[in-house]
Formats: sequence, C-alpha cells, structure tokens
Amino acid sequence: MGFDRVKAILDESIRVWQSHPGNDNPADLSGHGKTFSWATKAALLAAVGHGARLIQPEVIGNGQGHLANLIVDLRTGRNGPASRMPQGGPYIPDPQIKEIEDWIDGGCLD
Repeated sequence: MGFDRVKAILDESIRVWQSHPGNDNPADLSGHGKTFSWATKAALLAAVGHGARLIQPEVIGNGQGHLANLIVDLRTGRNGPASRMPQGGPYIPDPQIKEIEDWIDGGCLD
C-alpha cells in the first residue's frame, strides 16, 4: 500500500464527515495549524496539528505506527474520546486506520 491509499482514506473520511448533519461543509481544518495537510506525502509527513507532528519521524518503519499521533487521534483521541478525529464522527473504520498504521510501519512508501 502506498500514500495514494492513505490520502484516499483521509479524503473519504472528510467527505463522509462533511455530509453528516451538523458538520461544516466544507470542513474548516484551519484551526489545526498552518501545516496541517495530507495533500501530498511530503505535506503529511511534515504536518503539525495542534502543535504536534501527525506522524513523528521516530515511529516510521519500526513497528511503532500505533504510536503516531495521527493513529492515536483517529482511534481514541490523544486527549480522550472528545478529541477523537474527525471530531464527533462518523469515524474512520478500524480496518482503514490499520491500513494507515501499516503504511507507517512499512516506512511510508510511495
């Protein structure tokens, strides 16, 4: 699996979130920070949201993808359930989160 699949999962999650009643359409992600993006692989690997790297370099390619801030935010939220992303759901299904985790574990290949 490559970055294109990761981007597709994240893009789809925003599309589904936007279509959920009560959520912004389009989603306003500007509050996450200036570098919060997954438009490209380089952007995702450099992305910072709320002051923390989404994918810390030290978790890439060594079986520690589950510790990436992105994975924690998608599964449980770093600050508890209220901070799980996307905020208020609907949430990315666990198998798709696992795909992103596996991509990180595999070294974030193209």
